[in-house]
Amino acid sequence: MATYSITSSLIFPFFLLVLALTPVPLSAFSRSSVASDQLNFWSKNVLTNIPEPVLSKLSPLSKHDSEHFASLLVSKISQSSDAKLCSMANLACSIIGFRLLDDGYNTYAAISISHASDKVDPNAFFRLSKFEKGNKVHLPNLNDQIPRRSFLPYEIASKISISSNDLQNMFPTSFASPATKEAIQTTLLYCSAPTLKGEIKSCPKSLEDMIEFSKNVLGEKELVALTSKSTKGSGKELLIGNVKQFDTEKLVVCHEVFLPFAAYFCHLLSSTHLYAVDLVEPETRAPVNTLLAVCHMDTSPWPANHVAFKILKSSPGKTEACHWFTQIDLVWIGNGKN
Repeated sequence: MATYSITSSLIFPFFLLVLALTPVPLSAFSRSSVASDQLNFWSKNVLTNIPEPVLSKLSPLSKHDSEHFASLLVSKISQSSDAKLCSMANLACSIIGFRLLDDGYNTYAAISISHASDKVDPNAFFRLSKFEKGNKVHLPNLNDQIPRRSFLPYEIASKISISSNDLQNMFPTSFASPATKEAIQTTLLYCSAPTLKGEIKSCPKSLEDMIEFSKNVLGEKELVALTSKSTKGSGKELLIGNVKQFDTEKLVVCHEVFLPFAAYFCHLLSSTHLYAVDLVEPETRAPVNTLLAVCHMDTSPWPANHVAFKILKSSPGKTEACHWFTQIDLVWIGNGKN
């Protein structure tokens, strides 16, 4: 499989194919909107265009409304304010019929906690040998299963902590609903779990926090953001086409998790390799998609009952564990120029 240097990756066509993004002009957002500030922050710190799934999560609040709601956090927010904030800020505080599926939600963020569910897709993890050109691969469900929410403005996010008490004070409606309460508690479990050997992790509260965490961990002033091209081929059996490995020793992976606002679980794990994989139709060899995948080459620190070992029929340190990225996942790497 081919290997590409990060310092030159910004100019080769394959890199652009992986991103498949359209530049977003700042004029598309009002100068008085929080979204404009969020997009400005992205453009100052990230060399690549903002992916559509992230773009769709920019806050719809005006700066005036953001300041108003931030001021309410000085004291416990009221039920009426909670409902108003949820509506105006495009949050997901209470959802009828809401259910997060294990195979799309828990699997990849749960590397640092014990997790062995029978509901997890058996194709969620695989070995590096699967990347041989022409091999058949059955893709797991790559579709977005988490309700659409927006990022909180930084000035609001900076005033709360990722804790049950703080979140319950701010979003009482979410804790009144059994489904959203359970999903939030699962996210808090990920965020509070002990770090593995060689792991650095965070649950950033805002888009700005996620970018700053990634910059600090990677030791970079500017970042490159990568994501899978699309969700095409989800759940189907396809063939492996060209496989290209990114020549980078450090990367931060961010998986979307559920809180009333858009949120991610981000971590850096040692001995992790990043790949871009072309997938084609078995009969016609027509291109279907280009997906990102990571392979965790050292699984010795993982819990023995982690679902990956159940799927791979192995144990910690006896196998590498690879998995695909959905379109809502993000990989952050440096541009090679500190």
